[in-house]
Order: sequence, then C-alpha cells, then structure tokens
Amino acid sequence: MNASDNPTGPKDQKLFEMSAHATDDAGTMQTQTLGPTDARNPPEAQDDTGLADLDGIKRNWTLRGLIIIWISAGLMSFVTNLNNTSSSTFAPYATSSFSSAPLVGTIAVVQAVIASVSLQPLARFADVYGRLELFLFCILMATLGLIMLSSSATIGVYAGAQVFWVIGIEGITLMLQILAGDSSDLYNRALMNAIPYAPSIITTWITGPFASSVLKISWRWGFGIFAILIPIIGSPLLASLYYNKRKATKQRKAEGTYKRRNHLKNIVRLDPLGLILFAGGLSLILVPITLASSSSSTWKTTHIIVMLVIGAVSLVAFVVWEIMWAPWPTLSMRLFKSRTVIFGLAASLIDYTALYLLQDYLTSYELVAAGLSVKAATNIAVLVPFAGVPGQFAAAFLVKYTRRYKWITVSGYALNMLGLGLAYKYINGHYHLGALVVSQLILGFGEGVINTMQFGMQASVSQADMASVTALYTASLGVGSAIGGAVAGGVWTAILPRRLREYLPQDALSKLPEIEGDISIDMKYPWGSPIRDAIGKSYTSTFRLMLLIALILEAFAIASALLIEDLNIKEVDDTREYKGIVIGKTGAVDALKGKVHAGEDGERRASVAPMEETTEV
Repeated sequence: MNASDNPTGPKDQKLFEMSAHATDDAGTMQTQTLGPTDARNPPEAQDDTGLADLDGIKRNWTLRGLIIIWISAGLMSFVTNLNNTSSSTFAPYATSSFSSAPLVGTIAVVQAVIASVSLQPLARFADVYGRLELFLFCILMATLGLIMLSSSATIGVYAGAQVFWVIGIEGITLMLQILAGDSSDLYNRALMNAIPYAPSIITTWITGPFASSVLKISWRWGFGIFAILIPIIGSPLLASLYYNKRKATKQRKAEGTYKRRNHLKNIVRLDPLGLILFAGGLSLILVPITLASSSSSTWKTTHIIVMLVIGAVSLVAFVVWEIMWAPWPTLSMRLFKSRTVIFGLAASLIDYTALYLLQDYLTSYELVAAGLSVKAATNIAVLVPFAGVPGQFAAAFLVKYTRRYKWITVSGYALNMLGLGLAYKYINGHYHLGALVVSQLILGFGEGVINTMQFGMQASVSQADMASVTALYTASLGVGSAIGGAVAGGVWTAILPRRLREYLPQDALSKLPEIEGDISIDMKYPWGSPIRDAIGKSYTSTFRLMLLIALILEAFAIASALLIEDLNIKEVDDTREYKGIVIGKTGAVDALKGKVHAGEDGERRASVAPMEETTEV
C-alpha cells in the first residue's frame, strides 16, 4: 500500500501506518508495512470482533480444509447462480397465479434496491461478528425466503419474501467474494475472485431447460427445490468455518489473548445510525429513478421529487456522520484516499450504467426489429454473462503473471467501447445480425476483464478493509444498473412514440397506443408489411440512440479507469503476512509454527505477540 494513501485526516480521524518485522520462510527479516488504521478504531480494540476470529481461523486452516471449503463454495455458487437466473422465469407465473401479473416489474425494482443497499451492512456484519456468522445468517435468510416464496398464498406474502430471499442470496454471493480474499494471496486473488462467476458459463444455457422442466410440475417447486439445496450444499463450508473457529478460540484462550465478545459494543460497532442513513438514502434515490422510467411525466410528480431530495440529504448526512462523529465508521474515509477506490468505483458505476442502457431492451429490439424467435433472442441475450467468464479468467491469468492490473482493466473498457461501436455502426434491424452477435461477445468478454477492477481495489487497501471495499465495488454495480435501467426507460418511453408517429403510415396512427405498449401486437404484423417495417425502423432508431449514449458513457468510464493506480502486485504482496495456509502461500504455516514455539520463551514472546496482533493478513 502506498504511503500516499494514508494522509492525516481531520480531527480525531488521524490515520497512521505501523511497521513490524516478520520472519519469512528463509529465516530472514523483512519490514512489514501495515495498512492505515483509524485512531477511533485501532487494531488492538478489535480483539473481540469478527476480524480477530478470522485471524484465528486462518491460523488453523489446512490445505485439506481449504479444498473442502472451495468445493462447497463452487457448488454453492452454481446453485445460487441457477436460482438467480431461473427466478425471473418463475416470477410471471407466480404473480399471475395471484392475478397480479403487472406487479412483476415492481417486484424487480424491490429486488434491485434491496440488493444495492444490503451489501455494505452485510460486509460490516462480517467484520464485526465474523465470516461464519455472516454465512449462517445469509443461508438462513435465503432458505426462509425461498420457503415463503414456494408456499405463499397471497401476493403480499410473495412480495414480502423477496426481502429475505434477496438479502440471503446477495449475502452468500458477497461471502464467496470475501472468502476469495481471505483464502488467497494477491498473486492468486484475481483468479479466486473469478471462481464465483464461473458457473455462469453453464447456467446461462441450462436455465431455460431447467425452468421448463420445473414449470411442468409447478412454479412453486422452482423456489422450493433451492430451499432444500442451499442449506445442504452450504453445510460443509459452515462446518469447516465452525471447526476452525473453535480451534482458534481454544488457541487464543491458551495464549491469553481471548476476550469474550461484548455484544452491546459490537452493536455500536455496526454503526446503526450510519447504516440507516446509507441504506435509506440509497433506497430513496434508487426507487424513484427506477420507477420514474415508466413514464416521462413521472419525474415531475411531487412524491418522486421529495424522495430524491430526502435521499440526497440522507447520503450527505451519512458522509458527515462518518467523517465527524461515527466512532466505528461503516465506510472508513481512508478508503477514499486511494485513487484506485475513487476512480474504480466511478468507472464501474458508469460502465454498468452504459451496459444496462441496452440490456433491458435488447430482447424487445431483437424480437420486433430483428424478427428473431424467442429462443434466438434469448440465446443472444445470454452472450454477455457467458463471454464474461473466459474474459475474467483471461484477465486473472494476465494479472498473475504480469503483476500489474491497471492496463489490463483499461483494455476491458476499450473492448466494451469496441463492442458498442460495432453495434452502433452495423446493426440495422434484421440485417447485419452477425454484427450484433459479435458485439455482444466482445462486450461480454470486456465486462469479464473489467471485473479485475475489484482485485485492484482490494490490493489498494489493507486486508482489514477488504470486505468493505468488496461490498462497495459490488454495490456500485447495482447502483449503475439501476441508473442505466432508469435512463433506458426514460429514453424508450420518450423517443419510441416520436419515431412511431414519424414512420408509421397515416392510416396506422390510430393504433399507436397499442403498438407502443405491447410488443406481442407489433410481432403480429407480417414481416415486410409497411406497418411492420415502420415499427422495426422506429425500434432500430431508438435503440441506436441508446447505443450512442452508452458509447459516450463508456468514454467517461475509460477516462476514470486511466486514473487508477498501477500498483506492483509483488511489492504489495511482499508487505503482507499470511497467517496459516492461503492459496499461493502454503509455506506460511511452517513459519507460523516456528513463531508459536518461539513464543513459549518469555523474551521471544514479548517481540512476537505484538506483531501477530497488528500485522496485516
């Protein structure tokens, strides 16, 4: 970590660096530079929190235990990914069974908002109470939500179950990303970060057949089967974390470093006021900008304006609280002293805004303007997540062997620009369909490469801030997708009617409301007829305008990415000590054992114990 990332902060928020001498595997001495620490939240004051438990767990990890953990994590990732992708298929059937089909869009908005606002509180929970506790909590929440979904008798119960289910699934996904950071060194971190995304290369193609098979029985089984699978598949990972935590607790008691957890103090450490201001402010901004996209006049309504104003004030109050008064800040302001964090968040948010400008209306464009079948349109729509997996693994290998990440990440944004530019230049309804396919593949591969930004942000902060910055990165993607969807909805509802009035034959203008509002009616007009040609031309013109906006946004994303730091991974990795077996540093266990034996000697104990309490993982 660069010294420039740790300047002195205002008032009692003074940040400082600490150094310790660590013995490497060869027995030589090296200087260990630690991450910045807030004076209000020094490391010695966290010996009864989840971070202290994590240190103990890592000291007791074994190679066999890590293998069990990651087999379970891989299966869990596959199941949650399939659950996520198939739920959108089951949702229309579920709401229709309650005679509430129009609520599908509203429920999707609720899901997006909950996903965006829950990540930072969940990361905070992982640091204060522990990884085991977070994972257990999220499995329970997801299972409870799925049981409620599968057994819901009213639309109210079905909608309420979304809160439990989304928090659980988002928390499990976040936990897998945090696990990758906890169990690997920086050389292998980018590769481990890619593993939770790997199932997309399979689930994108099997979701359709799976959902069709389940629907032959009932949509309720679409949720019920995952209520059974998730706790079963998560059990080995839970058991491994629990076993190692018990061993760590016994070891800390023997060393005299164990302190009983003070739950009242930990509640304060969760920063409840900060979490309320953050979650409330973000919700009051995301809900209006998402719902307002359904009508061009909605932005002018009083309640939308009031929500946006209160949301903005809440976020400002959150920042002021975190800087001035919060004793245990949810978002440590030291994170924002790093250029990589600031511009990485900006680039990621802008990029996802550009991406979701297109993705929400891509299928509509393909069905109406390109004349594709539902199966063909769906296959094209899944190309982005499909191509993203090889893109992320390719970038991860390059990071591992070049020991740099900046220009690899920037190249991802450049690939996105190429994909968007290709689509803008060549797509024209039914013609040049190959260009659309190629552009989606390039765009997906580029998005995979761009995910390396998460690794860069993790490398630019201390290990103690890893969970927080991971959640912040993931939340930026959710906010970007919500903004992109809102902008797309605004453009579509404002521009498409104008284009239809301009291109439709005069005798068809009376049918404008139904043509504008229902793609199934649009598709009934024969291919090649004047009305169908006019509709296709209107869709193409509107979609090209959205592509142009996305291109402009992507240029700003590239500019932001160019401003991140180009850290040398070897230099950063050399400053970090790995307590126990982590992927890439299995030899650290021998060094640790030597330190434990040496600690039996009183003189050596005095020099070793402080180091283990303050050095960075």
